[in-house]
Amino acid sequence: GARALRVAPGALVAWGAHDLRTPVAGIRAMAEALEDGMADDPPRYRAQSRIEVDRMGRMVDDLFELSRIHAGSLQLSLETIALGDLVSEAIAGAGPVAGAKGVRVRGSVDDGILVRADSNALARVISNLVMNAIRHTPSDGAVEIQARAHEAAVELSVTDGCGGIPDADLHRVFDVAWRGSSARTPGTDIGAGLGLAIVKGIVEAHRGTVAVSNHAPGCRFVVRIPA
Repeated sequence: GARALRVAPGALVAWGAHDLRTPVAGIRAMAEALEDGMADDPPRYRAQSRIEVDRMGRMVDDLFELSRIHAGSLQLSLETIALGDLVSEAIAGAGPVAGAKGVRVRGSVDDGILVRADSNALARVISNLVMNAIRHTPSDGAVEIQARAHEAAVELSVTDGCGGIPDADLHRVFDVAWRGSSARTPGTDIGAGLGLAIVKGIVEAHRGTVAVSNHAPGCRFVVRIPA
């Protein structure tokens, strides 16, 4: 069974309400401007409203996933997976975002690495880590993904160019509400404090571990799952 992620009672609801308040207000303002004929660029308002709705939808999905992890009810369908395929898919999926920002994404996976895991859940772990790395890496920077077999486990690392995380914050990185400070620029996306908490919950449901450390020019996240 899955392990429960320790989150203070009501924290998910409070965090979700806080992060949804701003986009809801923005969509309401744009809708009212369109209804009143006061929008100076109606097509842009409609397009921006759609973007905001999509972002809110992703956040609702994240909150639902976290609620299942928190309740210990995340059900895993284990199968033998080629880790290289999941890494390739994550890099391809992140390509448009990385390209728009000017961030290079590189992957290196040892041949023949297999892992016993839930394919969809592990794909989400990798995607969340890669997108988090891209978000915090400056233009012309690089994100590097590596995977290898290590002792009785499979080890996957994602290294970014965020500039490092203050030592005092390292233990808070996987907290539901943590977004970053100092060298690491706080995220502006709604739900920015949910992705790493989901990573932790899914990895621990696989009886694995995830850790972060500073590694120039940024930081490195390392996931270990029993082989």
